[in-house]
Amino acid sequence: MDDWTATALFSPSKARAQQAQAKDWAAVDAWLSRRYGSRIPSFERNEDTLQALLTLANLNENADEQRASVERVQKSALQALGRKQDGLQGEVMQGVEKELKGVDSLDVLAEMGVVLNCGSGDVARLGKEIVSLGVEEFEIVQQVKRAEAQLEALKREQRRITALLEDLRGEDYKAPSDIVEDTAEWMRLAKHLKAKVAEYEERLSASKTSSRSIGIEHVQQRMGDVEEQKAALQVLEEELRAFQNLPADARTARAEVERAREGLRRLTTKRDRLFEGLVDPYNR
Repeated sequence: MDDWTATALFSPSKARAQQAQAKDWAAVDAWLSRRYGSRIPSFERNEDTLQALLTLANLNENADEQRASVERVQKSALQALGRKQDGLQGEVMQGVEKELKGVDSLDVLAEMGVVLNCGSGDVARLGKEIVSLGVEEFEIVQQVKRAEAQLEALKREQRRITALLEDLRGEDYKAPSDIVEDTAEWMRLAKHLKAKVAEYEERLSASKTSSRSIGIEHVQQRMGDVEEQKAALQVLEEELRAFQNLPADARTARAEVERAREGLRRLTTKRDRLFEGLVDPYNR
């Protein structure tokens, strides 16, 4: 099932609008085919383009009809005026005499003069007035056709807007039943958040002020602590250097320490003996 059929099943108003639009496009395509044949220029197919092409097609067809009618009237008028006046008067009088006799003929001529606003009974002048009246009638008819075409376009637009309004009034576009409560809740939350934002901004500005005042002292104190830790680290490193040559095993390291202590004791004893040997000669 295509998109048009699916839409028509669920929305009759859309179906009617699409049918009318398809009919309008068919009329536009027919007019373009008559004008351009198989070489129809490409254009974007949307609602604005359709309305513009419909208006253009109506005006073009009306202009063609008007031009053809004017050409026919002008041709007839030129043929009539090209004849000799006597021959024209004779033809008119013969036609009138065939249909009317005596006083009736004079009444008809008088009535024609009144209707055509012509005070003279000259047949040639009456003929010109009749031709002018035909031209005016044709122009009025064309104006009426153009007005009817515009009225039809307005009716189509009205049908389209009516179908659109029917869709907008459907369930899909109705506001939720709890929209009033939701709006009130959103406004309450907005006010609460606005108050919180102001409070946080005040706290932030206060914290920035206090941090500026204690920043330098805090940095100096931290630098002093770092120096003390560096000195303690150097002391520990000095103490650790004495144990760099010890084995990694704890038992072996203890044995090495005991040997070192034993060697220290021997050296101490030897030192004491040497010192006593140095002291005895002086005691004697």
